Formats: sequence, C-alpha cells, structure tokens
Amino acid sequence: MGEGERTVWDDLKNEANIRLRAIDFLDLDEAFDGRFVLSREDERRDYGEQRFNMLVEVQGIVLNVTFTPRGDRQRIISARVASRKERRLYHARRQDG
Repeated sequence: MGEGERTVWDDLKNEANIRLRAIDFLDLDEAFDGRFVLSREDERRDYGEQRFNMLVEVQGIVLNVTFTPRGDRQRIISARVASRKERRLYHARRQDG
C-alpha cells in the first residue's frame, strides 16, 4: 500500500495507472491540499463504498481522479487526464469562482 501525506493507494493499481496513463498516484497528494476542485459522488453502481470523481489541476494539467474517503486520507482508485469537455467545464467553473 502506497501513501502520501493526504492519500493512500494500492501499489498494483498505481503501477497499472502509470503504465496506461503515465500518472503516478504519488504526484496526486497535492490534489487534496484545498485547491479548487469539482467533485461529485459516483453513483453509477453500488461499489460497496462511497466514491467520488474529481476534476483538479495538478502541475498544470486538469485530471479526473476517482477516490474514496478513508479516515483522514483519500484512497485513490484511478486518475487520467481530463477530457476536453471536462477541462472546459473545470475552467468555466473556476472562472465563475
């Protein structure tokens, strides 16, 4: 189990995410530092836990991060570069403040 200051993750999931999407969960700790995010609960199916999808800018790139709260940390499930539509939404909402 990998961990950052604010996050935890499964090492095998992280390795797969790095291989498929070139995003290391270790770099996502700052996504949970109180910066502007768009977040919504993922209710598409019953995961047996509460899951969220979040749009957040990290190192100048808008990402879509899926996570679940675990105590005082967030367990990262997956992360990818946000789609064009998601990036437009993120920037529009950020401008609206």
